Amino acid sequence: MIVIFQQAKDFFLFFVKLEISRRNLGTKLIPYYKYNLRIFFVRVFIRIRYFIFREIRLGKQHKNIGFISADLETYAYCNRKCDFCFNSDRFKQREKGIMPTGTWKRIINELGEMNFYGRISPHFYGEPLLDTRLPELVKYAREKCPNSYIFISTNGDYLDDKLFRKLVKNGTNRFFVTNYDDKEKSLLNELAEKYPAHITVRNYKDFVKLDRAGEIFGSKKTLNRPCLRPSGQLVINWKGEVLLCCNDYYARCKFGNVNTQTISKIWNSKEFKDCRLRLQKGKRWSISICKYCDETGNIPW
Repeated sequence: MIVIFQQAKDFFLFFVKLEISRRNLGTKLIPYYKYNLRIFFVRVFIRIRYFIFREIRLGKQHKNIGFISADLETYAYCNRKCDFCFNSDRFKQREKGIMPTGTWKRIINELGEMNFYGRISPHFYGEPLLDTRLPELVKYAREKCPNSYIFISTNGDYLDDKLFRKLVKNGTNRFFVTNYDDKEKSLLNELAEKYPAHITVRNYKDFVKLDRAGEIFGSKKTLNRPCLRPSGQLVINWKGEVLLCCNDYYARCKFGNVNTQTISKIWNSKEFKDCRLRLQKGKRWSISICKYCDETGNIPW
């Protein structure tokens, strides 16, 4: 009974946040709720589908497509050099650049042809809001993938009301903002209060820092537990290379390039399937970048 009451309360608060955000955006009631509730129920469906998938221990891959989230790096540069990130000066830096618009459209077109309705996020290790093309890239993704959940993870340094509104108008569903300063930023807090259905703000002190393939903190401990991340997450860097995982900063474990191959062909390749199967069985030790990784291995929604 208590669980049911809590769920009812959460659902009510969800609608409260939607209504606050809608009014401050100044959008019409019916189109706003029709659009946002459609995306919401699609995500609920995905979670149910993957729960069933997990319960049968990932014995079978989905038909046509297995991933439910796509991290697509449009911009590889970041204005921050956090000590617990590969962008820090204490690490050797990878080659950085900007994903060509043609590559973005090629990826999105294929996702659209697949009727992809999972999460699309324009980031990897770069700061997405530095990419001045982002509003138009998001708009293109929304047009081609009308049921996808477009999610932007950002440091918020370049986020303001004008850019927020433009990105939401063009199809962004949610912003996950991490404040990497010790002091709170009033603008970020104001935006979160004004648009609670679309913005979540946290401080960098409020979450556990991952060792990321065992290289950030140099841990040599191997986790003997399954990792489902590569089974549900598509990761493509700015070059168009498809990587095993979002923790692979140096692209040491890649399976192909979307500029010369289709996503489907790369995803369903024997090599990629073999790596996913080994990780599903908890054999992290068998893959070099996974051996000392402390990632929980949960499905990346």
